[in-house]
Amino acid sequence: MFFQYILLGFVFAAGIGPVNIETAKRGLTSTSKSAFLFYLGNVIIDAFYILVIIFGFSFFVENPVLKIVLGIFGVLYLVYLGVGNIRDFFKKSVLTVDKKNKNKLLTSFFEGIMVNIANPMAIASWIAFYGVISEDFTENLVVNFLAVITGAILVGVVVVFITHFFRRIMSEKIMKIVSLVSGIVLIVFSLVFAYNLVDLLGWS
Repeated sequence: MFFQYILLGFVFAAGIGPVNIETAKRGLTSTSKSAFLFYLGNVIIDAFYILVIIFGFSFFVENPVLKIVLGIFGVLYLVYLGVGNIRDFFKKSVLTVDKKNKNKLLTSFFEGIMVNIANPMAIASWIAFYGVISEDFTENLVVNFLAVITGAILVGVVVVFITHFFRRIMSEKIMKIVSLVSGIVLIVFSLVFAYNLVDLLGWS
């Protein structure tokens, strides 16, 4: 069951979303450490969501007022990240910008936390996860929980490894295009989240 939950954690964390897109972008244009710490910040929130759901506190994160507040924050923060990535495209050297910030690893970690808090798909994904796990999950909670988190972390390892490889062979021009595309994708996600927020408020 341990390896089954590693696989399950990997599958649920491997979706194409704001976190994995931003992790890949950072892996290509910044350092592998920065990208991985950004991803670890995301995993911390995933772990929190899993525990909240397992212990029956999902009603807290499903609170309409909290969802609206997090929704507004999520839209604004993803726009902020997206615009920042697009601005990097127009700068003389995207690598120069990131090298200046390579020591700000703690900042990358907290930005990973912020992005996953801002991502309404995260809690929905782990609620779905809770719906497919077997009843024996809580019987060996610590081991199974660690297995799921291990699977989630492996996604980050794979993304960082792949981007580290491509970073060695990609030109800076292509990296700038990656920044532009990732910025646009993040803004598209923010628009989707904004639409869902409007729907939640009953304005649609």
